[in-house]
Amino acid sequence: MKAFVFRPDKCDVCRECEVACTAACSTAPRDSARYAPFIKVYQSPQGPFLRLCKHCEDTPCVDACIGESLQRGPDGIIVQDEKRCVGCFMCNMVCPHGAIKTVMGLEKAFKCTLVCGDGDHPACVAACDRDALQFDDFSTTVKRRRTRKIQGIVKK
Repeated sequence: MKAFVFRPDKCDVCRECEVACTAACSTAPRDSARYAPFIKVYQSPQGPFLRLCKHCEDTPCVDACIGESLQRGPDGIIVQDEKRCVGCFMCNMVCPHGAIKTVMGLEKAFKCTLVCGDGDHPACVAACDRDALQFDDFSTTVKRRRTRKIQGIVKK
């Protein structure tokens, strides 16, 4: 399964990923109440961080969805049928990552479903020219992190 990899050391908080996400997944203008990028970049004292659906193994959002709008697809990705959303926002309340966007003007909740873009890369990843956001095989990502961590330990 593929997953997002965020490299905060490369992010300059330009928010081009947010703009690309909204352009690919929404028709709402940026200054409207209906503007809902599924990816959100924030700046904290520790540096940039990302709010994005992680498509968790344990899915509290799916369990809490009374309209059955959220379901796990056959490929493991949490998909959303927006027409079935009843606007209870329980998914938003239980998401441990704060990744579900509530749009009060529509009385709906929305999340990233990884379906926008060219097929290989979501639109947000393609828009990131600093290479801070990547979309890669999850096991490959874990192996790279372990290798970097081990290399850091050996150098000390």
